[in-house]
Amino acid sequence: MENCAYPRRVGDDSILRNGEQLVVCSKADMDEWEVREKRKTVIYINNEAWHVVGKQFYAKDEVRYLLDPCLDVTREIPGRIIRYNDEYVRARDEAEKKRRMESWTYPVFYLLTPLIGFLPSCVKAKIESNYGVSARNATLISIFIELLLFFASVGLFVLITATAADQSSGGFGNAGPIYVSVVNSLIHEIVLLLILLIDIAMRYGSYLRDDISPWGAFEWVWSWIRRKKQDS
Repeated sequence: MENCAYPRRVGDDSILRNGEQLVVCSKADMDEWEVREKRKTVIYINNEAWHVVGKQFYAKDEVRYLLDPCLDVTREIPGRIIRYNDEYVRARDEAEKKRRMESWTYPVFYLLTPLIGFLPSCVKAKIESNYGVSARNATLISIFIELLLFFASVGLFVLITATAADQSSGGFGNAGPIYVSVVNSLIHEIVLLLILLIDIAMRYGSYLRDDISPWGAFEWVWSWIRRKKQDS
């Protein structure tokens, strides 16, 4: 075996020499570093082969792994082979950091599901991949909200129409500027209703096509523009 100097550090971990054994001190509870009688996990440290013979939760934030040397690795088939180096520790810590982030971010994103449904499909797909919030469910909820907004706009349209009828009951000449304002509001309402209805139809169509991440709000507009640019 190679003659390595101990103690030494691997990332944030430290390795101590204890006679013929090594003690790996880490803040991480590594599930793959398990004590096994058969098909042992082989851990390579500077090309030296070791296996775990003990595991102790030494302190609140420290786990100590006791390693024995593997004198003849070729005698049995290992259950797992681990290259314990700075890259391994870095990947392990990043995975743990991601897991901790997801532990508190998932409830936050879950509460924001109705708003997430309006985001572009690529953003929703990324959120689903990282935090597990379904892009399809979020889109369906947002379509329902948009549909409620459509019916609320219809109610407002009816109210404005009734107001316009009252204003014009004395004749167009007596309606004055208020009538003109009401008519302008009616036109705006009609445009808004048409836009909402088209957006609902397009986004629901994307949902019915079984798109993994259906369109977000008015994403079909940008898709149409990109397609036109490609065709021209």
